[in-house]
Amino acid sequence: MSKSASVAIRNPDLDGLRGIAALSVALGHCYEQVTGLALWGTSLKNFPTMPTSQVVMRILETLFPSDAAVMVFFALSGHVLWESFRRKDMLFFRDLPEYTAARLYRLLPLTIASGLLLGFFTSAPAYELARNMLLFSHSLNGVLWSLQAEIVASGILFLLWGLTKGSTWKMLLGLAVSIAALPFCRGNPLIMFLPAFILGAGVTSIPKQVWRSRSLLAAAILALLFANVLLGHGGVDRCVEMGAAAALVGAVSQGQLPFLRWRLPLFLGAISYPFYLTHLIGLLEMEPFLNALPPMSPYLMIAARAAASIGVTIPLAWLLHVFVENPLLRARPRIRGWAFAWDGFVRPDVRTELSGLSGSGIGDSDIRGR
Repeated sequence: MSKSASVAIRNPDLDGLRGIAALSVALGHCYEQVTGLALWGTSLKNFPTMPTSQVVMRILETLFPSDAAVMVFFALSGHVLWESFRRKDMLFFRDLPEYTAARLYRLLPLTIASGLLLGFFTSAPAYELARNMLLFSHSLNGVLWSLQAEIVASGILFLLWGLTKGSTWKMLLGLAVSIAALPFCRGNPLIMFLPAFILGAGVTSIPKQVWRSRSLLAAAILALLFANVLLGHGGVDRCVEMGAAAALVGAVSQGQLPFLRWRLPLFLGAISYPFYLTHLIGLLEMEPFLNALPPMSPYLMIAARAAASIGVTIPLAWLLHVFVENPLLRARPRIRGWAFAWDGFVRPDVRTELSGLSGSGIGDSDIRGR
C-alpha cells in the first residue's frame, strides 16, 4: 500500500455532524433536568391524559434529541472505523495489537482527564473515580455508558471485519445476527446498540445515489426527531433510530447538509469528544448559580441552564482538546513489527509488503457518545 493510501481522509461534513450531535446531547440533558424523566418517558399514547402544557413541552423536547444523537454517534463511529479498515486493508491478527492500542489511546486519556475534573468538583471516592476514568463504571458521569458500548462494539466490529473482509453479504449476515440477539440483550447497552455500528459500517456498501436522495434525508431526520414520541422508548423505537442514524450518516457523507461545513459546526466537531465528556460537569459547576435564580417559566429555566453550562463547557472542552487530546494523539506510539512474528510462515515477497503496513494506525478515527 502506498504511503498516500494510508493517510486518513477526513470528511468535514462528518466532523460538523459530530459537533451538532454533541450539542444536541447537551441541550437534551438541560431540557431533561428541568422537565424530568417522567415527561421524557411519555409518548403519543399518553397525550390524551396529559395537560396541554406538558404535551407541548414533550413535543418541543424533540428539538433536542439526545437519545437519537447518541445513535448518530454510534453509526458514525461504525462508518469511520470500517472505512479505516478498508482503506488500510487491515488484517485481524496482524493489526489487532495496533488497533487495540489506538482505540484505547483514543478513548482513555480524555476519560481520565474528565475524571480528574469530576474529582475536583465532587467528593467522589478515589476508587470510584478510578473506575470511571478507566471506563469500568459510569456511576459519576452518566455519558460514559456510551463509551463502554463503544469499546465493546469497536472490538466486535474489528472481528466482523476480520471474518468478512468487507464482503457486503457477510456483513449483512453479521447485522442479522446482531439484530436477532437483541431480545436476549435487553438491559445490556454494551451489546444492544451493536446494530447501529454495523449499519454505519454498511453505509459505503450502498450506492452513493441512494444517499443523495433528499426524501431519504428528510425521512431520516424526521425519524430521529419523532420516533420516540410516536413509538415510545423501546426496542422498536431504538431500531428505527439506528436505521435513521445510519441513513443520516450516509446522506451527510455525500454532502447533503452543506451547513455542516460552516465554522461553528466544524469547531464543535473538533471539540466534540471533550465537550461530550464534560458537559455534565458544566451543569454541575453552574448548579449553585442556577438554583439561586428567581422562579421563572420552564422555558427560561432551560435556556438559562443551556447558556450557563454550555458557556462553561465550550472553553473547558477547547482546553482539553488543545492541551490533552491533540498532543497525546500526536505522541501515540505505533506498534511495529508484529507481522514479523510470523516470519517463518510468510513468503519473503509478502513479508516485504507487510512491513510497509505494520505501522498503520487508526488515530484519526473518532467516537463521541456519547
